[in-house]
Amino acid sequence: MSAGRITLDAGDSTVRIGNDPPISLTKLEFRLMQALLAQAGRAVHSDRLLALVWGHRGAGDRQLLKQLVHRLRQKIEPDPGAPRYLQTAAVSGYKLVVE
Repeated sequence: MSAGRITLDAGDSTVRIGNDPPISLTKLEFRLMQALLAQAGRAVHSDRLLALVWGHRGAGDRQLLKQLVHRLRQKIEPDPGAPRYLQTAAVSGYKLVVE
């Protein structure tokens, strides 16, 4: 699965941005990337992401999502404090900018 410069590899649970080396992802990080990449460039509401990543168990617990986004940004962003790819969206969610 890919969009723009971002490629997600289900076979080894990695993400690659451009020509950079692949980055290993946990199962939850992979699910989050998969959900965002499927809607690349568009905002995905936090509740929808919770359902896609955790199923009914995570429903309503946005703190879980915030922590997961933080960990994923640490892995994929050149500057996690100023995200280039995994951005917070104005509609109470997140979007993946694939350029």
